[in-house]
Amino acid sequence: MAKILVIDDSVAVVELMERILSEDEHEVFTASSGKDGEAILSSHPLDLVITDIYMPDVDGLELIRMARRVKPGLRILAMSSATGKYAILPVAKALGASGTLMKPFSRGELKDAVRTCLRQMAVSEKKSA
Repeated sequence: MAKILVIDDSVAVVELMERILSEDEHEVFTASSGKDGEAILSSHPLDLVITDIYMPDVDGLELIRMARRVKPGLRILAMSSATGKYAILPVAKALGASGTLMKPFSRGELKDAVRTCLRQMAVSEKKSA
């Protein structure tokens, strides 16, 4: 299955997502900060990065920009709980996120979002072959 990096400053969210994604036999790497996520992103082959937007050290928008420079074809799923005038997910999408996920999310919503991003990856690989 896919190699997925989950980055969120909430340890509880990271652990929950790791359990859910492992159910589908994905290999899951985790980071509890944007800085730790950058290190894993740079040193591991990955299929998908799932990142929170609002984190204290390196935020998700910075991480998306860095990922686009380092690994342009990498799929990125941005997540946030901010809504209303602070809605940041459209900005993440404009910066290159493949998909977005609003917190809180259900198990099914997470799995659907991951499947959609991975399907996009498979389609783009077929086109380039």
